[in-house]
Amino acid sequence: MSAIQDMEVRINASMESLIRFDPNVREYEIEVPPDCFALRFHLDYNRAYYISIRADHDAGRYGFPDLDPAMGDYIAGTEVPYYEYYDGYIVRLDKRQPCFEQDMRMTIHIRAGSYELGEESYEIHLLRKSLCEVRKLFRESVYDDTEYQVTVPYALYLPSDYDPSKRYPIVVALHGTGEREEPIEAILEKMAMATAWAEDSERGHNQCLVLVPQCRIHYNQEDNWTSLVQFINGHSNSPFWPFPQLKAVWNLLRKLVEQYSVDERRIYLTGVSSGGFAVYVLAMEHPNAFAGLIPVSCAANPDKINLLKGIPMWIFHSDDDPIIVPSWTLDPCLAAMDNAGVKYKLTRYPAGMIFWQSGHFAWEVCYHNQEMRDWLFSQAI
Repeated sequence: MSAIQDMEVRINASMESLIRFDPNVREYEIEVPPDCFALRFHLDYNRAYYISIRADHDAGRYGFPDLDPAMGDYIAGTEVPYYEYYDGYIVRLDKRQPCFEQDMRMTIHIRAGSYELGEESYEIHLLRKSLCEVRKLFRESVYDDTEYQVTVPYALYLPSDYDPSKRYPIVVALHGTGEREEPIEAILEKMAMATAWAEDSERGHNQCLVLVPQCRIHYNQEDNWTSLVQFINGHSNSPFWPFPQLKAVWNLLRKLVEQYSVDERRIYLTGVSSGGFAVYVLAMEHPNAFAGLIPVSCAANPDKINLLKGIPMWIFHSDDDPIIVPSWTLDPCLAAMDNAGVKYKLTRYPAGMIFWQSGHFAWEVCYHNQEMRDWLFSQAI
């Protein structure tokens, strides 16, 4: 009998293993999305063997300064630890900025050894493409808003064959709290919130413009798209008040609509975490402007939920989101929508399906949903 009877390799929300294990096959090739930062291994093996899993690529601690020390560090040629609460081994993939300049290739080495029974070894060769060419199509600029006295850096994608005689939909993508002080390039690298639409567009499918504004901190660390951080810190009675940075995004959007050939019947809005809160707030402030919403890991103001009537939306959330906890965010929001007759689509990931970094990171899955992207582009005012 082989040392290893079964081996599964999964990424966030994947019900299927990335490999079809055969004990007679000792090498496997897999490819993961550009915003995949961890793999989960589960092995069924003969307990007479000692199992060792090693990764030959240093993933560093970049981006995770607050990891629980009990979880260990990233792996650099040392054994990958087993986490009981993940029911398997976790290999974390590099997310430091230099690694996005080229495709990332790494090998995961699995060894099963026994003094009496000998040794078996397996290798999994992994490819994570960089999306460098797509990101280069986003042009960075800065918008100075004189009405609200704030500066909004932004990246704008235009199709490489942009034709001003045609009308294009535009997707506005709003990042979360953690991206307020990072380079815009890092926002494009870490999540597919913007690049997924550009990838489709470059293939001639759902051609569009993509706007990625950035909420810079102007006054203090509670600055955000809305008063969410103030509310969490007890300095506001609501997380839903729009901040100047969000109001300036509306002015920037109007400027770009005038500057480029935008189909005003097909302006779409998406955002993650605090950017998802901002999606709802901006749509409520301009209820006749947006043809569709994709809010991720967030919540809307139940008291103003009727303003969303008639706006198609597809909501994404995880049951075990530890930051935007569904029982006090998503559930009241959905109940208010149901009571007001607001129609919506919902994808609710069961506990444990988003395992890295936590259930909050539903955006590492939802933007790869081609059905969702096609659905959004089928919506028009």
